[in-house]
Amino acid sequence: MKKNLNSVIIIFLSLGLIVIGFKYIESQSARKELQSTIDNSFRQQLGGVLGSFSMEVNDYTYRSMISTVSNVSAMSELTSYGRINDNLDISLNYLYISLREEKSKDLVLLRVDELRDIFHLLVQDPSSQEATDKIIEITKEVFFENTQE
Repeated sequence: MKKNLNSVIIIFLSLGLIVIGFKYIESQSARKELQSTIDNSFRQQLGGVLGSFSMEVNDYTYRSMISTVSNVSAMSELTSYGRINDNLDISLNYLYISLREEKSKDLVLLRVDELRDIFHLLVQDPSSQEATDKIIEITKEVFFENTQE
């Protein structure tokens, strides 16, 4: 009798472990699918930034630049690219701040061709350390060093 009870308990525990294993695999698959969706959306948003830097600059397109950079900045932390390149979210946030502030706006616009090239590189490789280093360099020159005067 005791042997049968032990066998039943072992069977239930085994079934429970199998169910838990399947649920774990299912949740990992859903997590990977969600991460892939976020990464794809981020790449599309980077394309939007590249597009906004490719337009002739006027008040409307400048607001578009700010908006698209704000979007990718907010989204960058959620991407797998942000885990590969720690400076991705920082550089995009610095660029957003530089574009938003009136005192650095003209200096940023003088470098719009350079920024377009950088975002072309980011569209190709969203985790590019070279691109984020260049963005940080530009924003330090046009905003952070400029505001200390």
